[in-house]
Amino acid sequence: MSKKQDQHIIRSVKQLAQRECANYANGSCLPEDRLCHVVNPAHQTVHDGAVNCDYCIFAVLPQQRELNAGVWHEVFRGEDQAGVGWKECVRCHKPFIPGSNRQRYCADCGAAAKQARSREKQRRYRQRQKTPV
Repeated sequence: MSKKQDQHIIRSVKQLAQRECANYANGSCLPEDRLCHVVNPAHQTVHDGAVNCDYCIFAVLPQQRELNAGVWHEVFRGEDQAGVGWKECVRCHKPFIPGSNRQRYCADCGAAAKQARSREKQRRYRQRQKTPV
């Protein structure tokens, strides 16, 4: 995984914590009465332990399925597997972790692509019904 993608994950986790974490208020963690420590600045990558807050990892992060999969994939990947398992979405070209080897779209684009295929299938069906046999 490139450093740019890793920084994108870390930035997304920070933004999610600021928006959704119940313990976050004005940059500080309420239960611990100190600055928010969702991201550990001592580590540069997610694999090394940059995402540090247990509450955020287990309670807030699962709200965004794709980001959650990306974080856990990076946490548990082997040292020699940097970038392995990531695919690029055919539609929006963002990296994502596929659920199967046949998945082509990220979670955001998958529903829209399915709707477009269904729309096209219905259009072809109606066209066949109009033409007499």
